[in-house]
Amino acid sequence: MKLSNLFLAATLALSLAPSVNAEPVGVDSLLNLVEQGQARDDKAFKARLNEFNQSRAQQEKMLADAKAERTRLENLSATKEGQFRDQETKIADAQERLTNRMGSLKELFGVLQQVAGDTKAVFEGSVVSSELPGREAFLTDLIQTAGSTSKLPSIEELEKLWFEMQREATYSGRISKYNAEVVLPSGETVARPVVRIGGFNAVSGGKYLNWDLETGRLVELDKQPGSRYTDPAAELEAATGSAMTGFWIDPSRGQLLKIMGQSPELGDRVDQGGVVGYIIIVLGAIGIALAIWRMIVLNLEAMRIRAQMNNESANENNALGRVMAVFNANNKADTETLELHLGEAIAAEIPRLTRAIGWIKIISVVAPLLGLLGTVTGMIDVFETMSLFGTGDPKLMAGGISQALVTTVLGLVAAIPCVFLHTLTNNRSRELMMILEERATGILARQSEQTQSSAKAA
Repeated sequence: MKLSNLFLAATLALSLAPSVNAEPVGVDSLLNLVEQGQARDDKAFKARLNEFNQSRAQQEKMLADAKAERTRLENLSATKEGQFRDQETKIADAQERLTNRMGSLKELFGVLQQVAGDTKAVFEGSVVSSELPGREAFLTDLIQTAGSTSKLPSIEELEKLWFEMQREATYSGRISKYNAEVVLPSGETVARPVVRIGGFNAVSGGKYLNWDLETGRLVELDKQPGSRYTDPAAELEAATGSAMTGFWIDPSRGQLLKIMGQSPELGDRVDQGGVVGYIIIVLGAIGIALAIWRMIVLNLEAMRIRAQMNNESANENNALGRVMAVFNANNKADTETLELHLGEAIAAEIPRLTRAIGWIKIISVVAPLLGLLGTVTGMIDVFETMSLFGTGDPKLMAGGISQALVTTVLGLVAAIPCVFLHTLTNNRSRELMMILEERATGILARQSEQTQSSAKAA
């Protein structure tokens, strides 16, 4: 202890020593400084010792207080545990008495919970909820109450369940008109007048609506069915009073309408044929147009030929008249020469009567071949898709299969009327040519008779 004090005094003396340029301190002065430092250290040590003794007493007091508090809390906990066990016993006894008293009512409440759950599912999927929103909240509370053992459903709740079920059945047999929020295909929600047909369908603005279970709103179908179905919907909305009107009902509550919306229309089918399909359609249209044109021309020519058959003077506005004009120009020639002139005249009329008929036949042959070409290219696309993505997803192969089948159908659709029209026009032109040949043969026969009569008279 003394050595440490001496060391501290020496350190203090060095710290209090003057600078290098100051006068040196004597030994007596250094001893006095050491004694003063030791006195201060003793005083500080005693002060710290007194402070420690005082704080120790305080800490012992705090420890005693903490132990006393712990003892009190342990006693309180033991008391509470005893009360808890007593209450548990009482609750178990009360629950057993409640179960005994309920008897068959417990099964009734189980059935009530099941009925409420089924009714809630019906309400959520019913389009009537668009007119009567918020009915499911009551059923949710009733289900929780019926499944609880601490609270029983009241008579009022049972009567309300019966009322809601009866109201659903009543509204399902009505045609109602009311305002409701409708979600458009663009995503916008607007308030519109809605006509509900029982529990089957709802229409607004002449368009069918579908009840969305997730959002609980009426949603306008992205793709409406044809005018055959939407026109009666508009008539139904415009009907007043007891007026009767027809309407198409979807008994599947919207599922059939969705399927009809997904099925492609005629334009979609044609698009599936691709470039080959459009080429077939153009060729078919050209063939039909040529056939119609030739039928009109041949019918007009037939009318003029019939008029010429009743007239002895040659009119060169028809084929028969032009043949008769050739006879009149060569009536002095012999029979063989006249036959050659008439044959030449008839041969000159044949191209006019058979013009463009051969093109109709060519189109009737080419259209199925183009359909076969589209079938082959479509199947090539199918096999390429299968090689890249496998056969797991049929939708990936649907495009190629559609092209293969649609082009075949288009080829047959174009070829069948072209074959029929080619037969009609060809037969019509042959009839006219037979009339010309028949008339020419008659002319030659009369000319030959006149020649023979003149030779006998001579």
